[in-house]
Amino acid sequence: MRGRPGFQCRAAQTTVYRDEVSARCSLVRACHFARRLCTYNLRGFGLATPSSRRRAPDIRAWSGAPSLNSSLISTSGSSRHPATNQGKRLRIAVDVDEVLGRFVYALNKFCKDQYGMEYGVGDYWIYEFAKIWGCSQARSNQIVHEFFESDHFREGIPIIPGALEALTRLSEADYELVVVTSRQHVIQDETLEWLDRHYGGLFEEVYFGNHFALEGKSRTKSDICRTIGARVLIDDNPSYALECAAAGIHVLLYDWDGAYPWSKLPTSGAHNLDLIRVVRDWKEVETQLASLAPRLRAAADDS
Repeated sequence: MRGRPGFQCRAAQTTVYRDEVSARCSLVRACHFARRLCTYNLRGFGLATPSSRRRAPDIRAWSGAPSLNSSLISTSGSSRHPATNQGKRLRIAVDVDEVLGRFVYALNKFCKDQYGMEYGVGDYWIYEFAKIWGCSQARSNQIVHEFFESDHFREGIPIIPGALEALTRLSEADYELVVVTSRQHVIQDETLEWLDRHYGGLFEEVYFGNHFALEGKSRTKSDICRTIGARVLIDDNPSYALECAAAGIHVLLYDWDGAYPWSKLPTSGAHNLDLIRVVRDWKEVETQLASLAPRLRAAADDS
């Protein structure tokens, strides 16, 4: 199936290409983002990567179909499948919110402007907004989805300091970087656009768990990581960390400057803590990956 040069959709047999303006894909809400990636000049598009890293972007997005292999969008025309690491490159999964971008910071600004709700990052002892705001889960979901429609979400999420520089160094070393996020399908386009604007050219694939969504099925991070062969997950949520560690996946639990109240591991009753390492900035991420890499590569060679 042929579309724009450089864009191949292997998502579904019902994909239809009408013309350059109205191409749509049945898998996602719209494929206009991928089409723009193919037609825009990278420098004019504002990719925030060093000149040595500028290349045609290769972001592929999984959006919740039963088979990961049949539900990827590739902006490079690649026919690769997300099964195992290539060669000796370690596949590293990276979360988005609070690891790459300051989601709660922007959400708090929206809540204050829209509803007069005043919260700081330090108020979130758990990353479940209904419990913090003292409302039902349905009401919490509604507020978050209103946030998705706002400029606070589209334009107001700053990046985490040091992430771009560290990820650039890692991508130029023997690591393959992918995104594994709990974000919902409804904000897939906006997420891909944000990633390309701030981390263009660094991630090979993007996977959406669709957690806390108003519609559609969800998939656990451990299931995604295991399926795509990710050996390490970088995430700020201890629940996901424990879940992935139970599946034998190493986790770098990101607690930025020790200031994320929700990112604390339980003091008792937790298992597989030997697979979880707490990191407080992206320099520590690099240090811990350098420490883990030889052992993980040796294990891969033996398998």
